[in-house]
Amino acid sequence: MSDAMRGQRGGMVRARIAGWALAIALWGFSIGWFLAPPTGEFVDRFYSRGLYRWVTAVIVPMTSRAPFSLALALVVGGVSLFVLLWLVNWAVRRGIWGMSHWRGLIWGPKWAFLIAPFLLTWFIVFWGAGYQRLTPEQRLNLDTTAITPEESEQLRGMLLEVIEHSLPADESARDTDRAIAAVAAAMRDIFREWDGKSPVIPPRVKATPKGMLLFNGTSGVCTPFTLEPHVDGALPDTWFVATGAHELAHIAGMCREEEAEFIGYAAGLRADDAFARYAAALNLYLDLARQLPGQQHREAVERLPETAREDITRLRETTRRYRVDWFSKVSWRVYDSYLKSQGIAEGVKNYQRGVALFVYAWRQGLVSVPAMSLSDAAATGLAT
Repeated sequence: MSDAMRGQRGGMVRARIAGWALAIALWGFSIGWFLAPPTGEFVDRFYSRGLYRWVTAVIVPMTSRAPFSLALALVVGGVSLFVLLWLVNWAVRRGIWGMSHWRGLIWGPKWAFLIAPFLLTWFIVFWGAGYQRLTPEQRLNLDTTAITPEESEQLRGMLLEVIEHSLPADESARDTDRAIAAVAAAMRDIFREWDGKSPVIPPRVKATPKGMLLFNGTSGVCTPFTLEPHVDGALPDTWFVATGAHELAHIAGMCREEEAEFIGYAAGLRADDAFARYAAALNLYLDLARQLPGQQHREAVERLPETAREDITRLRETTRRYRVDWFSKVSWRVYDSYLKSQGIAEGVKNYQRGVALFVYAWRQGLVSVPAMSLSDAAATGLAT
C-alpha cells in the first residue's frame, strides 16, 4: 500500500473517530439539557433576550422569503433521502460485496444514532431552550389572584364591542395577509415595550395543504428548525388569522402554549387592522365564554352578531370535514407527553392558561382591549 493510500485511510479513520466523538458529545449536551436545564433567569437573560434574537435575525429573513414551507421540504426530502441511502447501502453490501443482511440493516440505526444528537442540539439552540425561560407571571410580575365573575363579564362586554364594531363588511375586509402583517407589527411593539428589544418576527404565516394539520386536530404549527409559522390552509379566514397570531408568538420565542395564546390575543387586539382585531376579540371572547356553565355559555355565544356565529359554524364544519378522530386522540396524547417532557406539568391543558394570563396582564394595564365607538366604526366602514 502506497503512502498516499495509507494517509487517505488514516484520514478517514480520524474523520470517523471525530464524528463519533462529536455525536457522543452532543448526546451528552442534549440529555444533560433535558435532565438538568439551567435556571429560568439564565435562559431568559442569555438565551431568550440574547442568543435567540441573533438566531431570528439570521434565520427568519431567509426562511420567510421562501413562498413554500422549507420545513416540509426538509422533512420530506431528508426522510426520503435517508431511506433511499439505506436501501442502496443494503443492496450494495449484500449484492456486490456479498456481506450479510445484518451489515446492511444496521447502517440505518447507526446513522440515526449519529444524526439524532445534531437534530436535538439544533432544536435546543434554534428554539427549544425557550421552554426553560421565566414564565410571564415572573417576567411581568403579574397579579395572579383568582379571576372574579365580574372581571370576566366586564372583559366579555368590552370584547363584544370590539367584535360588533370590527365586523368585516364584505370579503374585501377579510384580508388575511394584511391582518397577519398587522399582528406581527403589534407583536414587535409589545416586545420592545416589555423587553427593550424584539426578536425578528415574520410578517406572514405559511398555509399548509388543506387538512394537513386539521386531520389530527391541530390548526397550526411552528417549526423550530426553520422558524416558520404554519397554519392549515383549510381554516376559515377568521380562524386563520387567530391561529396565525398564536404561531407568530411561538416564533417570537413564546414556546409554552399559554404564552403564545396570551401574546396572540394581545397583539391581535392591538393590531392596526380591523379584521385582525375582530379575529382576536372573537377568539378570546369564546375562550372566556367556555369557562361559563352550560346555559350561561350558550347565552354568551347567542349574544354574538350573526356574522360571528356564522364564522363559528364555518370552523365547526371545516374541523368536522378534515379531522380523523382516532388519529387526533393519538396525536394529542403524544403532544401531551412532549409538553410534559419540556417541563410543562399540565401538558396540553397548558393552552387554557392563556386566558388567565391575559386577564392578569389586563388588570395591570400591560395589555388592553381597544375602546370602540360608533365614530370609529363609521370611519372604517364597519358599523353594525
